[in-house]
Amino acid sequence: MTTLIYLDTKMSTTAAIDEDALVHEGWETLVQRLGLQKATRFVVLLERGRGDSVEEISDYWGKSSLEEIHNEIVTWKAK
Repeated sequence: MTTLIYLDTKMSTTAAIDEDALVHEGWETLVQRLGLQKATRFVVLLERGRGDSVEEISDYWGKSSLEEIHNEIVTWKAK
């Protein structure tokens, strides 16, 4: 996963590669220092605090009934 931070209206490829390298180096450092399990838990905890998942789910499904949601999921899984 690549996260790009736009400081200008355009971002150079070099800046994106630098960010990829930084993310890779950061992950490697976390794993070396904490171990794979703790590093993973740490990243999950960081991501947990973002957004309102209940609102996002509500926006996505709207006024769909439970049966409609179930049928949609079954259809997706069958693909």
